[in-house]
Amino acid sequence: MELLIIIIVGVVIYAVAKNSLKKPAPLDDVENELTDFRITVSTSTSYSSEPESKNKKPGKWVQPGEAIKVGSESISGGYFYTGGSLKSLDGYDTEASLIDPTLKLNNSSPDYGGDDMGYWPTYGQISPQSRAAYIEWLASDRKDPEAYIGYVFLYFYGLERRILVDAAAGDVSDSEIDALINELQRLRTIYGDNRSFNGYATGLLSHAWALYKPDQHPDKSILLAKRGFTSVFKLQLAKTVDRGEPVTSELALVWIKSHPEFSLRTPARRCEQEFDELFAMRYKKKFGDGLVIAPNKTKVQLEYYPASSSLRGSHGTKVDLPDASRLKAPVKKLMVLAEVCTVELEAYSRFIGKPENSRESLAAAAYLPTDLAASSSNSQFDQLKSWIASKIDSESGLVTTEELLSQLGEEAPLKINKKEAIMLAGLVEKSGFGLAPDVRYHQAKPELNGNVVLFNKAHGEGFKPSNAFNQVGTILRLGAMVASIDGHIDNSEIDLLEKLISEDKQLKKDEKPSLQAYLHWRLNTKVNMTGLKARLESISDREKTAVSHILVGVALADGNVDPTEIKQLEKLYTSLGLDKSMVSSDIHSLTSRKVAPEPTASTSAKQPESLVSSEFSLNYELINIHGSETDDVKAILGSIFVDETIDDEPEVVEGLPTVGTITGLDASHTRFYETLITKEQWASEEVRSLCKELNLMMNGAIETLNDWAFENLDAPIVEDGSTVFVDLELAEEIAAL
Repeated sequence: MELLIIIIVGVVIYAVAKNSLKKPAPLDDVENELTDFRITVSTSTSYSSEPESKNKKPGKWVQPGEAIKVGSESISGGYFYTGGSLKSLDGYDTEASLIDPTLKLNNSSPDYGGDDMGYWPTYGQISPQSRAAYIEWLASDRKDPEAYIGYVFLYFYGLERRILVDAAAGDVSDSEIDALINELQRLRTIYGDNRSFNGYATGLLSHAWALYKPDQHPDKSILLAKRGFTSVFKLQLAKTVDRGEPVTSELALVWIKSHPEFSLRTPARRCEQEFDELFAMRYKKKFGDGLVIAPNKTKVQLEYYPASSSLRGSHGTKVDLPDASRLKAPVKKLMVLAEVCTVELEAYSRFIGKPENSRESLAAAAYLPTDLAASSSNSQFDQLKSWIASKIDSESGLVTTEELLSQLGEEAPLKINKKEAIMLAGLVEKSGFGLAPDVRYHQAKPELNGNVVLFNKAHGEGFKPSNAFNQVGTILRLGAMVASIDGHIDNSEIDLLEKLISEDKQLKKDEKPSLQAYLHWRLNTKVNMTGLKARLESISDREKTAVSHILVGVALADGNVDPTEIKQLEKLYTSLGLDKSMVSSDIHSLTSRKVAPEPTASTSAKQPESLVSSEFSLNYELINIHGSETDDVKAILGSIFVDETIDDEPEVVEGLPTVGTITGLDASHTRFYETLITKEQWASEEVRSLCKELNLMMNGAIETLNDWAFENLDAPIVEDGSTVFVDLELAEEIAAL
């Protein structure tokens, strides 16, 4: 009866299986079935049809120097298990890495490319062709960078077991632990470009170090595995907090990079080295020696999740130290700081994200924060600094714009727009010097066929021009116009204008070098009155009188005004919209006025009897202009401090682009793209679900978008993984095409 039941059940199972094979799977489900297949592989599904090995010889660990014969190969490098019987930790399957010498090898056609390999391979179940290729690699020096990574993983599984199982049981000596750690480090240097292998290798190295070398300072490279917190990081952070010491910037950076609730945006990932350096700078500025964290009660659990299917699950060890990595308050502060650094690098990231731009260029450095650029090692920067210093010493900083562009390695554009003017000023500033005109502060930009002035002491990122800066800037501009109207600039006129800067008590210390350079540039630049006339037309008669007195005062600086200079002044008055018939009366007014010195605490404000020189007449006008009773004049002087029209770059409309007007994508991929660029990161399952809705295969759809992005800007737009990252900056650049 029991036999009959077994037969009936067998027939039913066969019928169901046969029926299912007759029904083709819908296209939408193919990818899910592939996923299921990979999962099935991890449960030890066989890759070959050969019978199970009859070798019952217990598995053993092979040390370096002990020769093991497998097929025609003799393996003497050690660090693997051999034999016929060694169970996985769950006791059901054979150890994945166990090399059974009795299993067949197909040496006539080795599977060097790993075409027959599955996702979680086991030596006993891979094909004879794959075994032949693996044994050949194992018998070599194991450092071929082109070797199939699946074979490296198969070897790695044995190292995992030796460190996690045998060493934990006390069967591994300290010297062998050191040797195994060295072997892992060696493998990582050769095969670390594979992100998956690098993550596992770093994690195992870190775990081994934390377990067996807890009192030794770890190598920095094993603090971060980008697969969650490493054991070494958790141990180092726990020790720091337990001792009441400040958290170093290095630990803080690893904390934020490893935290499961935080992901770095594109600028931080694209500019990783710059981000790391900037984070350290801003961390020190914000927290000094570092955050000091009160110990929490939760104890540290050192964990490692193996790559090998034979060692499934977490391998952990509890340590009697506070697990500060779980605390939310300190890491929130680090998240804010990381975002600040990311924002500071956005412009630089956009620049180097374009394929034609090099991060090694001086132009790229112009987009870096000033203190970061100053600390960077760049031979071109050093050469630029030396050249600028020599020009300041020998020529008072006066150089042609083309000379400066040549030193920067930049080709001369047809015209210098505002964006390029900011780049020039920023790059000179990054070198520790200042530039005049600086479009950000002097309301003027360099001309391609003109001059610029370089000066010591850069403006700096905290430079904010005062009202007095703008007022004096206007006076200097007007004064430079007058000084050069007769084609010759008298030294007395220069002296007068320089005194206006040096003796002005309202100017801040860091504003005076900038204005001195601006004056030097104005006196060596063709007069340009663009914008002034329009602004002067709207001011009151009293304010026009103040402006005209400035013009005449400079003209009187050398003690006389000849008829030719009077004619030039009349032309200047006309150009500025002033009444030219007032030139003579203005000259007479200034040369015959009785002037009072500035009242002090020990003097009265009554007028003296004697006349003063024209220079002091001008100073009297300036004193009045800066006086508290003439705020309206001060305001107008500030408002007319505007030079030639400076066109801004077209503003980029905020919001993410669509691909409706971009060729190269069909309707489904267009919708896929438009949805993806609504945020920077997605869970892999979200993307898979989206693809299913659009009847797309996930891997193929991402590849299509990346190929399309490469055609447009020579860069991928989607980074695949357990978390899918979308380069939103690249999306903005594509939209601008």
